[in-house]
This record gives sequence, structure tokens and C-alpha cells, in this order.
Amino acid sequence: MGQKNKSVLLWISFFMDLCINLATLYLVFVMLNTYINAPIGKRAMAISLIITGITSLIYFMFNIYSLKRFEKLHKALLRTVIAHLTAFFMVIMLIVLFVQEKKSFLIFALACYGISLVAICIKRTITTKLIHNLRTKERYQRKIIVVGNGLGALAFKEQIEYNAHFGYNIIGCITDKEKTNLQKLGNYSDLDTVIKNENPYEVVISLDKDEKIEIQEIINICDNHGTRALIVPLTYKYFKSKCQIDMIGDLPIINTRAIPLDNIANAVMKRIMDIVISLVMIIITSPIMLIAMIGVKLSSKGKVIFKQKRVGKNNEIFTMYKFRSMKENDQSDTAWTTDEDPRKTRFGTFMRKTGIDELPQLFNVLFGSMSIIGPRPELPKYVEEYSKKIPLYMVKHQVKPGITGLAQIFGYRGDTSIEKRIEMDIKYIENWSIFYDIKILVITPFKMFNRNEKYVK
Repeated sequence: MGQKNKSVLLWISFFMDLCINLATLYLVFVMLNTYINAPIGKRAMAISLIITGITSLIYFMFNIYSLKRFEKLHKALLRTVIAHLTAFFMVIMLIVLFVQEKKSFLIFALACYGISLVAICIKRTITTKLIHNLRTKERYQRKIIVVGNGLGALAFKEQIEYNAHFGYNIIGCITDKEKTNLQKLGNYSDLDTVIKNENPYEVVISLDKDEKIEIQEIINICDNHGTRALIVPLTYKYFKSKCQIDMIGDLPIINTRAIPLDNIANAVMKRIMDIVISLVMIIITSPIMLIAMIGVKLSSKGKVIFKQKRVGKNNEIFTMYKFRSMKENDQSDTAWTTDEDPRKTRFGTFMRKTGIDELPQLFNVLFGSMSIIGPRPELPKYVEEYSKKIPLYMVKHQVKPGITGLAQIFGYRGDTSIEKRIEMDIKYIENWSIFYDIKILVITPFKMFNRNEKYVK
């Protein structure tokens, strides 16, 4: 898809969003003035039109109309939602500062932005699917030449074939080797001529360690033709997640394990969410916790709150709180439990089945040692053991542990595969978003009673 077509699609998408916002304004204006006792004056309507223009500018600032070929749909929708909410909060500030009929106008703004957000996300989903479909057609595909015959070339070819909606067409490769994984277009000495004749949109460089040509030489040839060059590094297999390039002076450094929560804005959003949810949940569940405290005290002798050392973010040890569900014993820090564990009390069994025993962890979240959503924290003994035999096990400690998480809602807790649990934890860490957390939070209550356990001496 050429630059001209991209520009046309961009402006079409922009005008569609503008029409959606204007139509929503008119619809809500009519509803409030006709059916609801919250009339909006014409002056306020005029201000709304100005606000619509501001909203459109913010859309451009957040680059929501870019057609990134490698971007997944949920990432595009996330950018749209963030831009829309940013516009909404700016509007709220303008209302508070400059509008007299604040109450009616706040209702108006909330209704407009709520309806238009849903409509724009639906539109974005449909148009993205249509664009993906177009990109699978030969007419809208970008021609790609691969320079080199390294393992990365084959991996790149497999990814392009698997993701046809990227819209790439690999026409062949340039290499001195006779045996190739792609159609051979020529040797390295022919690179200049091949680029001139084929006019590819991009050149992907994937050299093997024994290939005798300098990457800089290839880039110079591409630059002379105005062709973009992409590099698949020899060490690509070591990059297990999204990578980030930082600069130390003039030296580029690749961060092989960059995660969304490294971003300070994301970390702040997650922390605010943790504080709000933990406070609300503590208030809501305080009667249940009071009953649990009485039940624990009456069921067996000992302390009501069970404290246990666990490994948290950056491998730091913290104290995790739970309601005591077993008779006091000397194996509490060295063993898991089973459904038939003789150490458990009747009331403790009930709490474990319902998840009530973990309610004190809301205070861990409030105090900052845990999060609502994240990998479950483990005992130091098991962290040391698993880190030696399970690849990437320690990656989970890049974020705060959670009360619930992706692994838990898929049933990977207790007597289940540690490898699958870590796989889920890493998937969560690498793909984190605030909406991912909300999704897990919504699903968690439906998974509360699937709590398999095991006892390890």
C-alpha cells in the first residue's frame, strides 16, 4: 500500500471519527433537551463544537491514525482509548473553568465521550480488519528483498507467511551461497543492480556469521537508492521479549528484556489502580474479614494472621499476610498443602476454597509490596530451586507479585505445571496493559473455587 493510499485512508479515518463525534454531540444534545431534565443551551453547544476540534487534534497528537503494519489490533485500540480519555479530561477541566451550567454540561460531556468512544473503537476494529484483508492482496503488498542467508532470514520468512496481514511480499534474497531458503536474486556484488531493477520498499539484512560482506556496505547501497534497511541481528534468539534501544552517549545499547511497566506512566497508572482497588476492597470485605478473624480464633489456638516470607519484585524478600488456615506447625515455611492436609482446620479449608484466607493480602497491595494483578509470589526455598531448573523463571520478579494473575485464571496454581505458570507470567509481563489487568480482575471471581493444592515435604 503506497504512501498516497495511506494518506487517503488516514484522512478518511479522520473524517469518519469527526462525523461520529459530531453525530454523538447532536444525538446527546437532542436527548438531554427533549427527554431528560438537563437542558443544554446553544452557547454550550457552540463550545462543544470547539471541543470536538480539540479532540481531533489530540487524536493526531497520539498518532491514532498511523497504519503500523506490525501493530496488533488491541494496541491500536489502546492508543485510541488513551487519546479519547485524554481529550475527555481536558474537556472536564475546561468545563470547570469556563462553563456556567456545569452540572448539565458534565452530564453532556460524559454521555458524548462514552458513546463516541464505543462507536470509534467499533469503527477502528472494522477498518483495521478491512485494511488487514487488503494487505493480503498482492496489489497492496510491499516488496521485500532479504540480504543474507542467516537463520534470521528463514525466521523472518516464516513470520511474514504466518502473518499475511502485514502485507509483505519477499521476492527473494541476495547471497553468495548457492543453497538458500529463498529464491536467489543474485550475489552480493549484484545488490546495487537488483535494488535498482526491483525497487523494493525495504531491504531486510540477515547475515550469517561466515558471510563476507559488511552491514555498513549494504546500508550504504540502500541509502543511495533511498531504500529502508532493516536488520535481523545474529543474536535475535536471545531477545525473548520486546526490546528497547537506549543510547549511552553515541553508543546504542539493546535492552533485551524491556517491559511495559518500565515506563513510569504505566507504573504510576498500575499503582493508582492498586491503591484504589485495595482500599475499596478492604472497605467492602471488612465484615467478611471480621467474621474470618473470629472463625480462625475459634477453630484453633494461635495467631489470626499468618505471616510468611515471600520473594517479590527485584528478588526482595517481603512479608505476605494471610488468615491462618492450619494449626500452627513448624513446616509452614517449607511445605505446600493438599486438599487432605491434616494440618488444615475445617474453617481453614472453607477459607481456602473461597479465597477468604488471602484477603489480608489487600494490605500488602496497599502498602506496596504486592499488586492486585501479577505473578504469585513464591517461598525463597522454591525460588532458589526453580531458578536452577526452569528457564526464565526469575523474569517474573521484574514486576510486583499479585493476589491473582493470568496463570491463576487459566488454572495454573497449586499442583499444576510450574513451566506453564511461568510461561503465563512472562506473557502477562511482556504484554501488560491497564485493560489486561481489568480483564483478569473481572475473570478472577469466576475462577475462585478452582484451587488445587499439593503438599510437598
